[in-house]
Amino acid sequence: MTSITYASRWILPIDGPPIEDGEIVIENGLIAEVRPRRTPANECRDFGEAALLPGLVNAHTHLEYSVLRGFLEDIPFFPWIRALTVAKASLTTEDWLWSTRLGALECLRGGITTVGDNTDAGVSMQVLSECGMRGTIYQELFGIDDREPVDPIITALQEKISAHRYFESARVRVGVSPHALYTIRPALFDALNKYLKSEDLPISIHIAESPAESQLIEHGAGSFAEMFSRRGITWQSPQMTPTQYANLLGALNPKSLAIHCVHQTPEDTALLAASGAAIIHCPKSNAKLGAGVAPLARWLRTDGLRVGLGTDSAVSNNVQDLWEEMRFALLLQRAISEEVEAVSAAQILRLATLGGAEAMGLSDRTGSLTPGKRADMIAVSLSTPHVFPAADPYAALIYSARADDVLLTLCDGEVLYDAGRWPTLDSRAIYKQVRLGRLKT
Repeated sequence: MTSITYASRWILPIDGPPIEDGEIVIENGLIAEVRPRRTPANECRDFGEAALLPGLVNAHTHLEYSVLRGFLEDIPFFPWIRALTVAKASLTTEDWLWSTRLGALECLRGGITTVGDNTDAGVSMQVLSECGMRGTIYQELFGIDDREPVDPIITALQEKISAHRYFESARVRVGVSPHALYTIRPALFDALNKYLKSEDLPISIHIAESPAESQLIEHGAGSFAEMFSRRGITWQSPQMTPTQYANLLGALNPKSLAIHCVHQTPEDTALLAASGAAIIHCPKSNAKLGAGVAPLARWLRTDGLRVGLGTDSAVSNNVQDLWEEMRFALLLQRAISEEVEAVSAAQILRLATLGGAEAMGLSDRTGSLTPGKRADMIAVSLSTPHVFPAADPYAALIYSARADDVLLTLCDGEVLYDAGRWPTLDSRAIYKQVRLGRLKT
């Protein structure tokens, strides 16, 4: 039996109270014990002034876009998404591979062990398998133009899913992302729902992200409607909110991740909660693109609603730093509500760990330091000048910690990042190849 003990000043199990001066015993990739310290320092790995907590869950990102960091800046949402579509066409499969590896490198450096990753290029399954991360890879699907037959689109999706399954494992699984309500027409949704039911696949869909989307779906107007008209695409407004429309199309169920949900009425929130779907909150991306501020505080008060946290992509957020995302999420809710009690540090840390795991249907194996769960764990320094002293570990982590404070990242007890080293990724090769590929864009 392989056993190792890790100790630190603080342990944050998430599903229980913090333990000061504690230790964690890992055996064969599983958490065996979480307890007060009793192992001599020379018989364990002791991080001292640090916190041990579950690996972070980035429940929505697009790792393949890492190479496009800084490429589309200070552009409103509609022209931004159109420019992104054009930029993607210049990259090769090899470019996408190295770009996704760069994203994985950044995630592990910042303590992210699990991702909900949306992919168009389709290389993320391979990269996660290479580097040892946990995650669900959602293959994107597009098809708004009714001049394109449905059957070939579904056939192409089936072929991509079959290719992904080669890389499936206990850590990595496949799903589908019907991209958004403005990129998938009803007939395609009908065909997709039949396929999803037959394969029992989870989905991830962008919903109610921008005012432009709401204008299109509720009123058949705005920049999306104008673009459809120019391209000869037929669009009939369902004259309901995006959340209501997603529900009508069958996109909301217990295996669904509803991404963003910025523009949502209280009735929309209740509808989504009743459907069993989860919401993934991406506050920095929403703010940067001028999309608005989602009602996170309301979601956290809604019984039965699962909520996770995501960074979105490097092209809309610039960084895969979930610490920055947590801090921004909390401060933004307090600012718009003018209430300190709107959201607490402990609630936000839960969103980035157990909340994300629950949203993705992975809480039986990750998201908390619970004996019997997989040993997805990180160590975070509390001794740096911008964090020390750390009398309250939740406050220290949420208000002060950064991605570069992470000392160790484990998944299934396997070391994926350790003090400047990535045992499963060649960081030098990644930087070299991304630099070469990036010049093409």
